[in-house]
Amino acid sequence: MSDVNNPAQEAKEDSTQMVDTSAAQKTAEPKDGYFDAEYVQALRAEAAGYRKRLRALEEKQQKDEEAKLSESEKLQKRLSELEKERDAWVSERQERQLRHEVELNATKLGIVDLEAALKLLDTSDVQFDENGRPLGIPAKLKELVQKRPYLLAKPPARESGGGNGNSQSLPEQGMNDWIRKRIN
Repeated sequence: MSDVNNPAQEAKEDSTQMVDTSAAQKTAEPKDGYFDAEYVQALRAEAAGYRKRLRALEEKQQKDEEAKLSESEKLQKRLSELEKERDAWVSERQERQLRHEVELNATKLGIVDLEAALKLLDTSDVQFDENGRPLGIPAKLKELVQKRPYLLAKPPARESGGGNGNSQSLPEQGMNDWIRKRIN
């Protein structure tokens, strides 16, 4: 007899054991509310047999289900797994591109707190081009700066033309040239 039994053969053997133990159950009566040790051991052995049989049947059922899957179903399952991985990768890439684009444009606009700008920026409706680059970020940042001007660096105070309250701006050519023109 082989080590691996046929499930139908096991079921037949177990049913024979069940009949034998059921006969033992009919004759076994508790003495003072307890069963004798032989009877308890027989019940435990029967339960262990059922557990082994259940495990074997579950393994066989799983193998049968896997065998039923055709090659195309296996490929379809693998395809769906790969699509999920690709979608996760695309999403991560878009997030990185979005962050990079926001940081680049925020620096150009003079925004001092990039993290705050990233968190305050509404990115729910951002569209991406075919290369994965976000579209319309400069306009969104300008809109954000209009709503929250504290994100911008304060422009340096303009130097006045002198201490007399004259607020004329100095020309590009330099102080000496400016003075010469004023004197002449």
